[in-house]
Amino acid sequence: MSDLVVTGGAGGVEVAVEDLRHAASRLRASADEIERVVPERWRAPPWDLLTASSDLAHLVVRARLASAAATDAVQHGVERLRGLAASTDRAASAYEQAEATARGVVAGLHDQAMSIAWLVSRATGRAFGVLDEGRGWDVSVTAVPAPDCVPVPTTTDSLLAGVETLGDHDSSGGVRVVELDAADGTTTWVVQVPGTHGGWVEGGSVPMDWPANVSLMLGATSASKLATERALSLAQGGRGSSRDRVVLVGHSQGGIVAAALASDPAFARRHRVTHVITAGSPIDDFPVPATTQVLSLQHRTDPVHALDLSPPPDRRSWTTVEASAPVAVRSHLTAGAHALSAYRSTAADVDRSDDVSLRAWRASLGPVLATAPGAQPVVHEFRSERRWQNRDS
Repeated sequence: MSDLVVTGGAGGVEVAVEDLRHAASRLRASADEIERVVPERWRAPPWDLLTASSDLAHLVVRARLASAAATDAVQHGVERLRGLAASTDRAASAYEQAEATARGVVAGLHDQAMSIAWLVSRATGRAFGVLDEGRGWDVSVTAVPAPDCVPVPTTTDSLLAGVETLGDHDSSGGVRVVELDAADGTTTWVVQVPGTHGGWVEGGSVPMDWPANVSLMLGATSASKLATERALSLAQGGRGSSRDRVVLVGHSQGGIVAAALASDPAFARRHRVTHVITAGSPIDDFPVPATTQVLSLQHRTDPVHALDLSPPPDRRSWTTVEASAPVAVRSHLTAGAHALSAYRSTAADVDRSDDVSLRAWRASLGPVLATAPGAQPVVHEFRSERRWQNRDS
């Protein structure tokens, strides 16, 4: 049974606030329109009836008195509409203020924690080389034969299934780009990035190692980010168009890479990132633009996604799904909750959910992954490696 808790997206608080403000605006417009169609002259005394016959004058006076009463009732209704509009605006402001206050407190804690983490990483890096990736990487990215069977990306689950098949080649820093030709002549480039693997100390040969996590969280860059960007460039081979779409998918560190690329203005100038899908990744503090739809999957017993110490954003363009991990009783609760296989189960629930935000997510993703009749996905497989680095002295 699914226990998904959804934050943000089409059913989020931000959207509710927008709806409240829109309702207030419509109420005011209705009040203005009612006043416009009730002529002021209806309220004028019937001085023109002085020359009329007494019977006719009596009937017209009664009609005008009734009209004046109706006008007063309408005016009372207009005032109530305007009062309701003001109340609706106040409710929207209260929602926004409460949200901003909570986020302000958390943001302060986040900034302090990140500052301490930066100092620790600098100190341990200089002293022991622990969790220190260095500065300036020469990352080689090489095309290799693609596996015989790569899941065709059509849903949230199948996108993560493609990342899961990279796991067999983790030791080589694998990145995959799937090319999907659309009926309108454009292309969708699906970039799939695996989670953390490699050593703990300094920047080793595998770009997706543990030091890269620290670099990504503290500086929004790393050798793994550079390797992913180069893999996309090699797959496109100069064939990329400004009308093409880029979908970034990643598990754990791969999700951080996806959010870091989508947040990078230089990358955004070259690529139109339409969707980011992450599983178990601490990305809540990344400034992904509102033009990109984000889906972040988080398990309650997985501590990894909480390492950014930030709450999930509540935006129309950002949907966070929190769920209990489908972990076997004998499995390690934390490690099992972070496993990509567990997140694939949650992704399958997302693909079936009737939640308004998740229906909107699927409606935006489906056309992006649709291919032209008869078109087959083209899989570009890459391996990456750090060759040298310039470390701070």
